[in-house]
Amino acid sequence: MKDPYFYPGTNVHINIPGILDKKLLKTYTANQFGLAMLKLQKEKFEIKSAFDFLKLHKLLFSNVFFWAGEARTVNMTTSEFMIAEGMVEFADHRSIHKELEQIDIKYKNHQWNLMKKTEFIDNLSKYMVDLWVVHPLREGNTRTLIVYMDLFAQSFGYEVDIHRFSTSSHDMRNTFVWGAIGEFFNLKDILNKILIKRQ
Repeated sequence: MKDPYFYPGTNVHINIPGILDKKLLKTYTANQFGLAMLKLQKEKFEIKSAFDFLKLHKLLFSNVFFWAGEARTVNMTTSEFMIAEGMVEFADHRSIHKELEQIDIKYKNHQWNLMKKTEFIDNLSKYMVDLWVVHPLREGNTRTLIVYMDLFAQSFGYEVDIHRFSTSSHDMRNTFVWGAIGEFFNLKDILNKILIKRQ
């Protein structure tokens, strides 16, 4: 089946500047993501719902993808070497909004501000993996999720240790894969190292 997100006959996502080289697009995307992050730091963006995942993606990728912030219209799976090339199947594109609603219902009564750090990380790990498994976007899910996590944690008095995060960031996606099959130890370990409770 033809994927409407790629230029015909390529593995390059259709993009606003019309870049047809995958490496150049990766560089352009990284630069635009960095600029968007600088802008985001100046603005007050609050995480109040799982649907803010889509809004955040629009802010981060609006100069890269025409469809930034819009739920994908195709189904996706990925083969992961960590689980012996097992397939991770993301939410059916027709149920993405329903899945996000269910996540909001699941976590709406959590008293995050009253949790000790260990409990906060336990619940945050599950929250993040729930979002990652929905994978609402065609591209940029993991990067958006990491920013989402940062903003969410900040709203409850946590700061991300940037130095420790930079040494762990390349492992984050792998921890989401493990979380998708119920193994949360690695993700909790990283969050425990990078999240610092403000005094």
